Amino acid sequence: TPTTRPSGRRPWPDTSAGIHVFNDQLADYVNDAQFCFAATHYAGAQKMTRSAADRLRAINPNFLILHYRLGHALGYREVENDCQPTGEWLRIIEGDWWVQEWPGDANVRENWFYHWPEAGTTRVLYCLNGWYLAELNDSAWRTWWQAEVLRQVRANDDDGVFMDSLSVPNYLGAEYYSPALPPMDEAFERAWATRITTWLSWLQTQPLGDYYIVPNVGGWINTRDPTDYSPADGVMIEGFALEADQSPHGLEDWILEINRALGLIARGKAVIAQTYVGGSQERMYALGSYLLIKGSRTYLNIEVSDVPEWWPEYDIPIGRATESAGTNIANLYDSANRVYRRDFDNGFVLVNPTNPWDGTGITRVVNLGGTYYLARTNGGGEVPESGVPTGSVSYQAVTQVTLPPFTAAVLLNARP
Repeated sequence: TPTTRPSGRRPWPDTSAGIHVFNDQLADYVNDAQFCFAATHYAGAQKMTRSAADRLRAINPNFLILHYRLGHALGYREVENDCQPTGEWLRIIEGDWWVQEWPGDANVRENWFYHWPEAGTTRVLYCLNGWYLAELNDSAWRTWWQAEVLRQVRANDDDGVFMDSLSVPNYLGAEYYSPALPPMDEAFERAWATRITTWLSWLQTQPLGDYYIVPNVGGWINTRDPTDYSPADGVMIEGFALEADQSPHGLEDWILEINRALGLIARGKAVIAQTYVGGSQERMYALGSYLLIKGSRTYLNIEVSDVPEWWPEYDIPIGRATESAGTNIANLYDSANRVYRRDFDNGFVLVNPTNPWDGTGITRVVNLGGTYYLARTNGGGEVPESGVPTGSVSYQAVTQVTLPPFTAAVLLNARP
């Protein structure tokens, strides 16, 4: 059974070779076979009770777990009846308990909260999820939050904290706040970006800095976003490459997201690329985009359930990359075929990120100059109670591939 260390963290698993998955939340109710599968196939997960963490680490002592907290807010209550926070209390994990996040009206301090207008006294409520924006520059808020989260991380035997929704607030939808925030305001956005960067930098100087600090940066495709996330140990990009099935990012947004990820990867930061798709085309496109950026701490998660899931494309034996984009995906652009290509020990990936809905969509036909083996997937998804995944990969000998908009192809040099 793992023992609790007073501070510190398990290492990020090396992702240089192959495809590596960092799962989201895993349900406590899954059986031993499913838990064993998760422990032996995932690099880690988040939002796990202490007993679930111990159960996973009895199988894999190096399994990483991140504690879940809001990155720039304090959870209050579920919202009902046109943005009224009168529902159930929002809860977070401490040890084996889901505890109320709100510390009680008598314990909160008004200066903890961000107010809008800033000269006023009105707290800002997020109407979709029932949390109040915090004033990240307030020293009392910082001290309380850091101590609270540190205690919970230690109680859970977590390796770090996942800071959800840590983006400039109006990028999450200015109209979803009460009072509404400005939909577009450069001064407001720059001030909040500075708050976030300063907040992350300060946390690294505190005891919590002994653990991983991993904000959720959302899709990271807002061209106005000036936020510098480099003080963090890593990020989750949520909605990586696509928002949903049949909803790929526009070409320019895809390039922006990929280049921002590459900038952190080049600095040795962890990147968790998470998306919510189920279609075979969309999954392969997410995988191809991931393979273009993959470094030594880069993880993919195609999430559909809190039951462990496994997609057959995760098992493609692509090997190690033999080239890198550096900090600019343009370095992997194949101008002859007008697709992005990255070579690996055992094959290569081709990606066509054009988009049929933004006017860039075009099908590319690539002559390969020889025979290669195109990965084709079948099945996959939730791992059944047997703990044995259901999907499979077949390999078709091809000399040419056709890539419609938002598609990717993984080709091996030899049939496995």
